[in-house]
Amino acid sequence: MLPTAEMMLWAIHHATTLLFGVFASAALCGIEINRRHALELVMVGAVTGCAFGLANAVGGELFARQVYPLVVHLPLVIYLCARYRLSPLLVMLGVTSAYLSCQFSNWMGIAALAATDSQIAYYVARIITTAVVFAILLHWASDIGPRLAVKSPTELEILLILPLVYYIFDYATNVYTTLFHSGSVVTVEFLAFALCAFYLMFFAVYLREYEAKEIAERERWMLATRDNAAIKELEAWRQSGRELSVLRHDMRHFLRGLAALIEEGHIDEALERIDELCETNDRTAVRRYCANDTVNIALSSFSSDINRNGITADLRAAVPESVHVDDVDLFSVLSNALDNAIVAASAAPQGKRFVDLDLRCEDGQLLLLVSNTFGRPPRMVDGMPVAGHTGHGFGTKSIKLAVERMNGNCQFRINGDRFELRAVM
Repeated sequence: MLPTAEMMLWAIHHATTLLFGVFASAALCGIEINRRHALELVMVGAVTGCAFGLANAVGGELFARQVYPLVVHLPLVIYLCARYRLSPLLVMLGVTSAYLSCQFSNWMGIAALAATDSQIAYYVARIITTAVVFAILLHWASDIGPRLAVKSPTELEILLILPLVYYIFDYATNVYTTLFHSGSVVTVEFLAFALCAFYLMFFAVYLREYEAKEIAERERWMLATRDNAAIKELEAWRQSGRELSVLRHDMRHFLRGLAALIEEGHIDEALERIDELCETNDRTAVRRYCANDTVNIALSSFSSDINRNGITADLRAAVPESVHVDDVDLFSVLSNALDNAIVAASAAPQGKRFVDLDLRCEDGQLLLLVSNTFGRPPRMVDGMPVAGHTGHGFGTKSIKLAVERMNGNCQFRINGDRFELRAVM
């Protein structure tokens, strides 16, 4: 039998540790520790504490420690999931992290026991440390808990690795076996090996997910940049067209101005104005492919690139003046599709550089087919062409996103010596 003082300290130690675990788990799950929640958590602690006490009375302390996960941790996980409708991953992270935090008091207790050889000192050190860590953790958890509550399942899985591994390792080596206390070289070396292996596992998973998020964020930024560029380019063409229309409307005044300059002998200035007019007309010339201005602008904007690269292009469009899709999205799809097609066709041998585009409206839907030759066939992964160089490949992704915004779908494929884009919008 334990002395009375020691027995009381034993009971206080287990009670404070249990309440610490319950409250810390809840706080780390983002639960506000108000009066109502605190009372409920105390009741949960009381029920699980009674179950632990019963296990200790029936089978002894070792048996009680062995069934601790079943009589305390499992009911706590079930309660938090059911009561607050939390993700099991989040609750497991909260419970295992709280368990990991309990080890501070364990280490301080062992240090006190080693220094004094007194069980009373062991319990006192654990109780005091538990109270201190509890105060610190609750303050810290009030900030971190809500942030953990909004993490994605993947992020929770990553964060769960270390506390869960420690939880399993601690029970496997300290409770269910005496492996950790055997003192053999194998055990000591195994501990170092296990910690290194678990750390490297965590590091690898974390880096993989971090890099994936970084790449996704960079892609979102690049795609947003391309969308903004498409908006600016479309507006620039429209503005140039408006300026040219005004100029043509005022051609009579322009010609009179030229005549006046010539009569006054300012031949060089007159010629300069004529050159400016010709340059503006060439730059802003929009060929009429169909009744839709956005389509006409998109197709016309690549005429110089097509001619400069020696590409034979067949661009056909049958689109009414007004369509159900957004002008910017339509312009983005056509400009990215033509840009990709021209780049790919430019890599083909001379005489084999072809770009065909067919856009038509049927049954209220826009049907697009873009076909081009290439120098080297692109590598396809999951139905999408994969760029061979970092920073490329955003054109096809922009097309896919724009088509999806229009509630359509698109397909990329290699058909013989041609790369094809088919889209329904």
